[in-house]
Amino acid sequence: MELLGVGAAEGLVILVITLIVVGPSRFPEIARQGGRYYRMARRYAAEVTADVRGAIEELESEVEAQQDEFKAAHDEIAKSISSSISETRDELESLGRETQEAITDSEPTAAGEPPATNGSGGLLAPRELPAAGSTPETDEPERRTEGD
Repeated sequence: MELLGVGAAEGLVILVITLIVVGPSRFPEIARQGGRYYRMARRYAAEVTADVRGAIEELESEVEAQQDEFKAAHDEIAKSISSSISETRDELESLGRETQEAITDSEPTAAGEPPATNGSGGLLAPRELPAAGSTPETDEPERRTEGD
């Protein structure tokens, strides 16, 4: 057991030197005072130790609370990203199916007949096919002039 870096052997040496210096008549009074100071020092050291341990526990609890908050935020962000990825994947799959259906539906019915377009190069869905004799831009029958 040590107090302020002084072990049992060093304490005994100090007691012997004190006995020699002050003499046997004053030694009991000085020993009592030394004992009081020793108890006060131990109490003070115990209080400081308790304060330091309390501060450390408080800091640890704050760190754990922060970790819990960060973990919750991480889980929420991960869930949000996963949800967004899933929604995007579903939308892309849906668009792919719609595109495939549009391509399948717009395949020419007669061999060698080109697929119908909307004038800007895009394929028309079956419901958008122009009526016979109309132009894709107006869906109105072509008007012929007398010179045609």
